[in-house]
Amino acid sequence: MRVNIMKPILLGSAAGFVLTMGASAADLPSRKAAPVQYVKICDAYGAGFFYIPGTETCIRIGGYVRAEYQYTPGKSIRSTTGLAANNFVTQVGGDQDETGMEIRGRIDVDARTQSAWGTIQTVVMLRGTNTDGIRAAPTTVSNMTGKAPAANGSTAMTMERAYIRFAGITAGVGSENFVTFPSYVYHSNIAAGFPNGIKQLAYTATFGGGFSATVAIESKYDFNGSNGVSNYTYNNTPGTGQVFVGNIRADQAWGFVQLSAAVTSNTFASTGAPVVTNGIAGAPGNNLLSGSSSMTAWAIGIGGRFRLDQISKGDTFSFTAAYATGLNGLVGCSVISDCSDSSSRRSSGGIQYSVPNAILTSSVGGVNTYSQTKSWNVAGIFQHYWTPSWRSNLEVGSNQIIVPSAAASAGLQLGSASIWGVVGNLIWSPVPRFDIGVELAYYQNKFSLQNAPAAYVAAGSPGLSNSNWSGKLRLERTF
Repeated sequence: MRVNIMKPILLGSAAGFVLTMGASAADLPSRKAAPVQYVKICDAYGAGFFYIPGTETCIRIGGYVRAEYQYTPGKSIRSTTGLAANNFVTQVGGDQDETGMEIRGRIDVDARTQSAWGTIQTVVMLRGTNTDGIRAAPTTVSNMTGKAPAANGSTAMTMERAYIRFAGITAGVGSENFVTFPSYVYHSNIAAGFPNGIKQLAYTATFGGGFSATVAIESKYDFNGSNGVSNYTYNNTPGTGQVFVGNIRADQAWGFVQLSAAVTSNTFASTGAPVVTNGIAGAPGNNLLSGSSSMTAWAIGIGGRFRLDQISKGDTFSFTAAYATGLNGLVGCSVISDCSDSSSRRSSGGIQYSVPNAILTSSVGGVNTYSQTKSWNVAGIFQHYWTPSWRSNLEVGSNQIIVPSAAASAGLQLGSASIWGVVGNLIWSPVPRFDIGVELAYYQNKFSLQNAPAAYVAAGSPGLSNSNWSGKLRLERTF
């Protein structure tokens, strides 16, 4: 009997304890998990954009990695050192590399935010490069042609793009506004090129029907050879004026066409003892040995691209033609064998030809008169898709440089020059944004000297014409 009485008492006590504990637990504050911050896709600006968590800014991160390998056969190079003795610097052994590698990586960041002014865009592209052999930046042997090998493993960082764009304004380092020719080939184009971008302040007005117009102030010092003055005797230095650029562009379903113009002032000075002739300290367009002078420089150009889907989907033909007086960096290469001094020997066997924008043409009574160099170019590229994963590019073009006749007192001077070339490549993309390509290029250079030593002329002016071919292999992955 006692056991039967105690059993209900124990069960009741246990039930009460459980209810009491349950009530106490209900009185405690609850702890909920923090909400998860998921990445939200931003489809307002195309593929690859997503919202930065907690903001209204969309961002896309990308870039590429490139591995490039080159072979260029050795050639004899003319050096101005010992010119009267007809000395040569040969492109063999320790004198000149024939092979080289360039490994490049770039990180791209594109951030955009909507505002009352429209889209505010901020772009940064940082590029790092490691090179050796013929791909490395060489040291100059002479003022004209010679190139010595550079130390292997040279590394460089470049800010390729860094700009803010809003309400039609572009401020920072961006694409050049005069040039339209694409860089479909691996060797530098026969036309002008600005792979590193250019410092600028620009405004673009967009009209209906695909028409637009841009005006810009661009940094003259970012132009290849645009402010050089050829006068070794008086050690001229370049001026500091900026370049004003404008273009009108039409974008249509068939492609685009653009008309461009640019103007600046080529200012330079000579060092030496002051000279005054008949009490006159100089005349317009002239320059004393310790004075300054400036001349208006300008360039005009047309470029465009036509879609040729009727041949094969993705096919295009791009063209460019330009003419300049004293603003040659917008027409062609500052070094006639390539589009940058660091690569002047990569495809032409070593001829280096720095384009002078002004040259001493007379010197009478201590007053120096200068004239500006003129240049023109024409080039075209046909891009053809054999299949969606196989494509090729064929480029043909010419660049001509017309240098005024130098005064005898100026001494040895560079003369007129020309280059023409043909470049072709074949590219395989096994997967999207991964390219494996091979390319062959052939260039022929011709240039002249003014006021050359008699022994050099008597020897037939050797070394003033050069031609060579070059080959490249490139693997590139864009992400």
